[in-house]
Amino acid sequence: MNLRQLHYFHELAKFKHFAKAAKACHITQPTLSASINALEKRFDTELVVRGSQFVALTEAGSVLQQYAEKMLLDEAALKQEISAFSGPLKGAINIGIVPQSSVDIMPIIKHFTELHPDISIKLLVTTNEKLIEQLTLHQVDIGLGFDENITESSRRQFDFYPQPSHPLAVLSPQALTLNPEVFQQAMLLSELQSSPLILLSQNMQFRQYIDNAMEKAGGSFNIVLETDSLFHLVSAVKQGLGYGIVSGGIAMSAKQLHNLHAQTLLDVESGDTVFMTRKYSVSVAMKAFIGLIATS
Repeated sequence: MNLRQLHYFHELAKFKHFAKAAKACHITQPTLSASINALEKRFDTELVVRGSQFVALTEAGSVLQQYAEKMLLDEAALKQEISAFSGPLKGAINIGIVPQSSVDIMPIIKHFTELHPDISIKLLVTTNEKLIEQLTLHQVDIGLGFDENITESSRRQFDFYPQPSHPLAVLSPQALTLNPEVFQQAMLLSELQSSPLILLSQNMQFRQYIDNAMEKAGGSFNIVLETDSLFHLVSAVKQGLGYGIVSGGIAMSAKQLHNLHAQTLLDVESGDTVFMTRKYSVSVAMKAFIGLIATS
């Protein structure tokens, strides 16, 4: 068994298709099949359920997939460690983010890429629950989410970097701003009961904070649009569809980038925002990113 074989197997597990996996590996399909067969002989068990094409991983194949992913990540981390001796850091970081955490991550990413231009970043938008799973499975390297509903087992596996909290805000274009003369002042959620609202979808952690506050406020709210996309939420506010409820950090960025108004929302409490990494299999690039967070 070698790392190349594990790489081929990992790509097959990801694409679930022999031809697509072979193309991603820049090899022929017979070469890929031969590599998988060699792994099965090495472990003396079937790893892939085959029909006329790929069907599924066997139980043993699923176990190997997890170990292969970790070993390949460790190899990438080793390459980064060694490359630091001969020049600038190289490699990649996968960052998972939960919409509406109190941190606008783009200024941090911009600063990081200025310091380390040879490190590529992949940004994945996900839910808080999925983020924990992706960190555990090494599908993301760094997570930005909420410090809630995290099991004790996960807490033992992760390092946490708490971020400053900001009050939530009501986002609106000038044409819709409530009480334009005092639009910069704070307001209560109950003042929005008769207004059109644009919110993140209910599967998002941030939305649950708003729903809890709405339940306490009583009455009814007019939700005209729900979306999984923060971009589309801000765009809808810009188009005048209604008022968006966002985190304080996003509100500050929206004011600067889109000339929107923001009023502090007093009676909605959100969870604590944290960056998270695994305690183990931490690459040099991940350490550099976390170091930047700690000093910013």
